Amino acid sequence: MLKLAKELEFISQINRDGSGTTPISAEYLKILTGDKFNRDDEIYELKVLSMSEGTYIAFMFNAFVVKLKKQ
Repeated sequence: MLKLAKELEFISQINRDGSGTTPISAEYLKILTGDKFNRDDEIYELKVLSMSEGTYIAFMFNAFVVKLKKQ
């Protein structure tokens, strides 16, 4: 499934070494959602992480744990 950054609720960033996740700071969240550098048109590929929790792994250059924003 493909989604735009503005359609996602970013929860945390997956560490590149696979050791876990790191919470996303407010400043980085502004960058990801396009508030700061107008990156809201970037497309992420989503893979299901937990169906019961409604979470996904969003891939682009980095990987993030996300939820879909409520419409």
